[in-house]
Amino acid sequence: MADFDDITGWREELAAFEATEEGRTFFGEYGWENATKLTFEQEVRFAEELFRHEEILESLKKSAKWVKYLDDNPDFGREDEHFWDLCPVEDNKTFGAFRRWYAMKLNIALDLSTLRAGKRLAIDVVNGDLPSLRSPEAEQFVRDEFSWIVAFPQEVR
Repeated sequence: MADFDDITGWREELAAFEATEEGRTFFGEYGWENATKLTFEQEVRFAEELFRHEEILESLKKSAKWVKYLDDNPDFGREDEHFWDLCPVEDNKTFGAFRRWYAMKLNIALDLSTLRAGKRLAIDVVNGDLPSLRSPEAEQFVRDEFSWIVAFPQEVR
């Protein structure tokens, strides 16, 4: 497994990889055609990384605040005057880039749903909707909401 203790230079590493033929293939054709379900454990490990690094954690907190605002204001949308003033666009871009870098480091094929459950787990922990990433409630939430993209180990009988 890749070492994520020191992520200094992650943006530059991602940009350099994306500029190569291998990177264009990895994020182009490779991801969309080869993405598979990740395990619950893989999603949780990704979520844990979001809490470990200050820059990523700050982006996560802003995204979580935005999700909470949208949940509390279901009629608020893109057509509203202050939508783009409130939307944490740069933080979403930071998260998207980190997600791509993380997938690159672990050689995980990406599609739109890859690592989505992990991000949502982290957001719900930040917002106080889940007690922890590894709680029974978190696992049940993922089973209920993300079983279409997350695999769980078969229960031993």
